[in-house]
Amino acid sequence: MNYVGAGVLDMALACTGVGLSLLVRSDPRFQTDQFYFWLALLFATTGVGTALGSIYLSRLSDRFGRRPLLLISLAGLALTTLSLAFAAAWWHLFVIMLVRSAFMGIFWPSLEARITDGAEGPEMARRLGLFGISFCAGLLLGPAAGGGLSDLGLRLPFFAAAALSLLLLILMAVVFRTDTAHDGHRSPPRPDDQIEEEPLAPAPRVRRAFLLCAWIANALTYAAVAILRQIFPSFAKLAADQGGLGLTGFQAGVIGAGVGLAMLIAFVLLGRHHFWHFKFRYLLFGQIISVLGCLVFAACSEMATLFAGSFLFGTGAGVVYIASIYYSLEGHAARAGQSGLHEGILCFGFAGGMIITAVLTRSHRTPYWICVALLLVGIAAEGLIWIRARGRASR
Repeated sequence: MNYVGAGVLDMALACTGVGLSLLVRSDPRFQTDQFYFWLALLFATTGVGTALGSIYLSRLSDRFGRRPLLLISLAGLALTTLSLAFAAAWWHLFVIMLVRSAFMGIFWPSLEARITDGAEGPEMARRLGLFGISFCAGLLLGPAAGGGLSDLGLRLPFFAAAALSLLLLILMAVVFRTDTAHDGHRSPPRPDDQIEEEPLAPAPRVRRAFLLCAWIANALTYAAVAILRQIFPSFAKLAADQGGLGLTGFQAGVIGAGVGLAMLIAFVLLGRHHFWHFKFRYLLFGQIISVLGCLVFAACSEMATLFAGSFLFGTGAGVVYIASIYYSLEGHAARAGQSGLHEGILCFGFAGGMIITAVLTRSHRTPYWICVALLLVGIAAEGLIWIRARGRASR
């Protein structure tokens, strides 16, 4: 049920995100001369709210248990998503998305902690891989569903996403009432024959450098994710004679689904193997691949090419995400709080990408060049951190 929950909710969230981007592009009540500014600022507000919820409210899961926090957050997500279907002004969207994002900040760390409680090393990587596969399945279906429903009715994606959240709430309330999974209050027993040892890990200083590099990569990669996931659908649907791509909502969603497909494949591979643990070159490779994907969005207009760019970017994003959450949780007992920190850094990056886009966007292609610049800055910073850490460790 944990893995099903990840997939269903991410499908609902992706459906909502695409639907919201297409709503404000098509509904006359949201048209403004500073369209990209307000759209980016809206999603920046969402990122900040999710980050604060992840860092501060997720800790309640370590104190009161996973189940009650998961159910409360799902109830809040269902109600706020339904409210989006009746929003008629920008300020409505800002208020609803800020409240909604706090519930997201509770849900994800609580679920991630519930999945990884009691696991270490390769076993934790295996569970995180399954978690990643699950939520990427939602990312595969959600964008296309949101775009297709928007073509039928601009408000339909919100009704569908709210229904999915409500359905998940009911299923979790029933299943979690009778299951015997560890719920965060104590260290669960692990039979000796189920304990797997982590392959030889580096010195503590180098481990800290890995974590810092993974956090930087996570924040900047998800700044780019925010731009590609939330800004691109509006650009794609804009008529070609106005500088856009002239695609349908469904076509824009299919392109966005390339990110989810690539992340799913990355999670399948990295969840089954641990060759990448504490290997900086894999983290670096993931970001270089993401840069190539962003370059495609900055320079190309054909649907097939854009899907390939989306797939490239998603491959790198998958590597960075699983590295960040693995290094964040490895060796920690209070897993909801640690997972909340990982998600908070991700969401602050998400918000930062949106704010930079709001301030700097001067043309329809500017956001994707911003993605390239952010990722290159991250690679340079991580390289310096890594070289310094390795140099000190060798003394």
